[in-house]
Amino acid sequence: MLDFAKDKAFWERVRTSDDFKWHREEIKQLYDEAFKVEPRAHSAEDILENNDHGLWRLQFDHLQSSALMSLIYPENEEYYKNLLKIVWAYLNEYTWAPLGHYTEYYYQRTPKDFDYGLLDIFACSASLALAEIKNLFKERFPKLLTDRITYEIRRRTIEPYLSRKFLWEKHDNNWTAVCTGAVGSVLMYEAPELYYENKERLHKSMWCYLDSYKDDGMCVEGVGYWGFGFGFFTTYALLEREFTNGEVDWFKIPKVKEIGKYLQKMFLTKDVIVTYGDCSVTQNYAIGLPAMLRYVYGDEIERLPKDLAIVAKDNTHFNFLLRAVLYYDKDNFTNQMSNNITYTVDDSAYFVKRTRGFGFSCKGGNNGESHNHIDVGNFILARNDKQIIADIGAGPYLEGYHGDKRYTYFHPSVYAHNLPIIDGVPEDQYRREDVAVSYDYEKSTASMDVNKAYTIDYMQGFDRSFVFDDYEITLKDSFKFSKEAQVTERFIALIEPKALGNIVLIDDVALIEKNNIIPKITTKEVIAHMGNRAHNVYIIEYEMPMGTSEFEIKFKVQK
Repeated sequence: MLDFAKDKAFWERVRTSDDFKWHREEIKQLYDEAFKVEPRAHSAEDILENNDHGLWRLQFDHLQSSALMSLIYPENEEYYKNLLKIVWAYLNEYTWAPLGHYTEYYYQRTPKDFDYGLLDIFACSASLALAEIKNLFKERFPKLLTDRITYEIRRRTIEPYLSRKFLWEKHDNNWTAVCTGAVGSVLMYEAPELYYENKERLHKSMWCYLDSYKDDGMCVEGVGYWGFGFGFFTTYALLEREFTNGEVDWFKIPKVKEIGKYLQKMFLTKDVIVTYGDCSVTQNYAIGLPAMLRYVYGDEIERLPKDLAIVAKDNTHFNFLLRAVLYYDKDNFTNQMSNNITYTVDDSAYFVKRTRGFGFSCKGGNNGESHNHIDVGNFILARNDKQIIADIGAGPYLEGYHGDKRYTYFHPSVYAHNLPIIDGVPEDQYRREDVAVSYDYEKSTASMDVNKAYTIDYMQGFDRSFVFDDYEITLKDSFKFSKEAQVTERFIALIEPKALGNIVLIDDVALIEKNNIIPKITTKEVIAHMGNRAHNVYIIEYEMPMGTSEFEIKFKVQK
């Protein structure tokens, strides 16, 4: 499989062509940074003292950068020797999964019960990387090394998969695609007869992943998790199509194509992506996945803005980096985005609009979504390639973030989103009733019934609408109460607002509230999702007079 990846003429072009200069520079930068630390297998003390993903991310960077540099520069002995070092180190690791994944939830065992057979996203990705590296370097690697790779993959991946069942096989999120895609690909490389014996099991898991999407192809987990899960799905699907000579072709399924179109709908400007769910506020995208999708579907997948594209930076999986090179076409990118786009996604209740003056998105949905934030009715306004009214995305993955402490953290809580508080009561985290977003093309108005997301017995209605012009958006919230109530409207910004009486300026956008209420502006320091970087979030609050049932504010672009 992947025979064209062994073509010397192809790698000569990667080594010499200006088209691939971007790749060479990013991969070399990744290599130089990773190899500031000597690759080695971790001791038990390393693992126990670093209960996070950092150790494995560095190992991944060692592995993928030295492998790619050795493919691009086959005569360079330094790159090849370092590749041998990190492969041996991986083979000598006690576990390929981080300690944090040895939990009752993922494995029905307590953390003290180490087991080389735990198949999590890290272990599965490592196994696929080693299988593909063995395939690409088997003519060059010593036989002792290739035999050891074969042995460890069988011991750590194939035998555990054959002898156990894993929770991710029936999950409804990215884990199912990552682990199933990696294990299925490993079987095709390492044990073709076992692939056929387990094909039905693999396919059932992949259908669990696809069933987590509605027919519109929207990923409620966020852009990063779409790239992670669907990236492994696409890697697997391309290999399986080749392995079965086209007998199995997932790309003929209409929903798969719609999922492939997801990212192109998430750009608000060329530098701003929709950040709902556990998405990073500085989200970028790895070019390997859209490159593969355009290889399959051609121009049915739109060319994407290059500003947020990455080859190697922040990319920790070998299969993605390899395919970023193999499927690259410089014509896959553009920075000429259409400024007259409206996407209405009924099933997942997403709405995206781009005009000459701004990019905008709002969402309905419910508060039971995978990687959910309390954000039904939330919206984002982008201008000048920045979020003006912001969704700050995911927070650091601290203890309990994915469990019972989740909404005690600021980022996924209602307080990090552009939603009103009623008599001090926020939107209800337990509400599962879907809120739809409707759009009236004649009136250029998006609206939704957000009352379904609250549990306040005396609030019988909450309608939120947005009226659009090229350089102006009017937000109107209309409430219906059976007794007097006080509404506090909240908006989140990442750019420091400037208050001019009752008008607030954020960059070159003016917030003009209809009844001249003077807003309260506070600052909160938060930690970014990745990198532990502290930054400020600004909270703009309009406390409406008791008994007021309508709130109206304009977001006006200063031309």
